[in-house]
Amino acid sequence: MMAKKVGGIRASRTNHGAADSPLAGMSAPPEGAAPPEGAEPFRVPEGATAIEIKREFSTLKVVPKADEAGDRNFPPHLHAAVELFCFAKRPDCARRCAERVNAYLEILRAGPDGKGTNGMGQAAVCWECGHVGLPRNRERCAEGADAQCGGCGGDAQTNMVKVAQPDGTVVPWIEEAPPPPKKE
Repeated sequence: MMAKKVGGIRASRTNHGAADSPLAGMSAPPEGAAPPEGAEPFRVPEGATAIEIKREFSTLKVVPKADEAGDRNFPPHLHAAVELFCFAKRPDCARRCAERVNAYLEILRAGPDGKGTNGMGQAAVCWECGHVGLPRNRERCAEGADAQCGGCGGDAQTNMVKVAQPDGTVVPWIEEAPPPPKKE
């Protein structure tokens, strides 16, 4: 397994298909090395912290829309989505995506308790803000409508996320209930 730090985000990646990669055989420059001639040095945003992107992120598949099917640049899973946010210099989106996925994976590990979770269904990833979770319009999504982000509310750049076990069984996205509104 390789680990790399991009934009203050640590992404671990397995070497599956590494020989097919255009980067095969290349190694990262040593920590603190000067950037190659003509390259702009990367500046880590103030307050950035490292987040580990676990292997399980690659099991959470991003479902392409009809016009995205077959696009070689389309991120096939949420591990690639976090990397894309990093490479696009959007560390806040990468961090939000990773935090949401890590929270979901923790619910699965602990087992849903039936009390602290109330949202189940198919998740969506938002390319505008990095939110991953249940769409605001999840009932309409089942009818084919574009997902409305559960974070920012946008629907222009969202894709559904499919979580399936190796045998093909679909696993629902489960998220904790938002806190109730405060009474004044």
